[in-house]
Amino acid sequence: MPMKTVYVRNISPGNAALEFIDARLLDDNYRGNRSSQHNRYTMDKLVTLLRTLDKYSPNFSLMPIRTTDISKRPENTAEEITYARFCGECKEAIGIGSQDAMRKNLFVDLHRMGLIQRFGIDGTPTDPFSQQRVNYVSLTRLGVSFVEANIFDRYYVFSRGVDRLLRGFIGILLDVLRDPEYDLRHVTIYEFMFFLSAVATHTSFNISRDKAVDLIKHYRTLSPTQRRAVVETLKAKLRPELFPGSKQSKRDFHNWTNKATQVFCLLEQTAYFEKRIAERQPDKLVLRFGKGMPLGESPRGLKRSLSQKYQYFSNHDVQKTLGYELHHIVPLSWSENVQQFELLDNWQNMAYIDAKSHATITQNGNRNVVMTAEGSDLVLSDYDEHSVPLKYQENLLYSVSQQNTMLKYNRELLGSND
Repeated sequence: MPMKTVYVRNISPGNAALEFIDARLLDDNYRGNRSSQHNRYTMDKLVTLLRTLDKYSPNFSLMPIRTTDISKRPENTAEEITYARFCGECKEAIGIGSQDAMRKNLFVDLHRMGLIQRFGIDGTPTDPFSQQRVNYVSLTRLGVSFVEANIFDRYYVFSRGVDRLLRGFIGILLDVLRDPEYDLRHVTIYEFMFFLSAVATHTSFNISRDKAVDLIKHYRTLSPTQRRAVVETLKAKLRPELFPGSKQSKRDFHNWTNKATQVFCLLEQTAYFEKRIAERQPDKLVLRFGKGMPLGESPRGLKRSLSQKYQYFSNHDVQKTLGYELHHIVPLSWSENVQQFELLDNWQNMAYIDAKSHATITQNGNRNVVMTAEGSDLVLSDYDEHSVPLKYQENLLYSVSQQNTMLKYNRELLGSND
């Protein structure tokens, strides 16, 4: 627990956004869910890296990697020579990828993005989000698709990987920026840091996307000078040397900002967002409007989203209800081209569910895409052991008469004719 429990709320007493920031900082996990932090890379660099991996480890074969830091064992063993050559070629071509950084940082992100698979000593696949000893790596089908895709479709494959890395955050941000009822238009890096990154987290400060939007709007009631004071105050007060105890109990604004900067760096390279930079203003993300983009050459993409949303409410005879959120069952970020995006952005692929169930699905990386029915209730499952039951009129607001339509569309999207 930090020594100080009041950081910024005195800047504007009673402001809900500032009270939330102070409360968030009481949690040792104040930075939110684990994600990419120390890496800086572009999509083009990843293409080169994965193409090089395919050269040294073709046809999904497993490549042995170094398992010990170079500082502890400078020489490579015989079976690590291929890995050393691979890293050397990457380092020369794209400027990143030393043997230690490749296995400890880049491979971790690439695995979480689904572009590579890592394996233990017996060739068993490892969990991308847990710490396990890794002995081998190989490309995945998604990794091959990423390398072989045309330049336009590659943005979608990359976006899908980024969403997996960030555990479903693209879907959250798309919902927030596309919904005209929220009327946000943009999100700054600090609004993401303080509020949006709290959505669907395993923390004491977990909130819904509706609550995050509400807090952002409270934050925007502050004057520019007050918002600057918030940032400068946190810079001064959140320094590790000011906190006793273990590393986990310390607070570090620079580290927190570095994490948000990396997330913005990734998001602005996706098919959906672009970054805007203004002098003496925090960076902000906006929806990407451009030729061939899923959101269209104009705000047509916003109108389409509104149309499909209204079609859901109309076809299910459902009213907007506090505490419920419209959820894409197969997430938009699973698109690998614009045609798939349009198929997923359809009312038949939506369900109006309570915020707690929505958070549970997001925390599972939005993998609960398989829909089944149990009477009037629905169940959303992943391809493993995780299911989220949606009890009719309790966790789910929909018309039972549309159940077969939804189930059929879900099977079609997932490629099943059963």
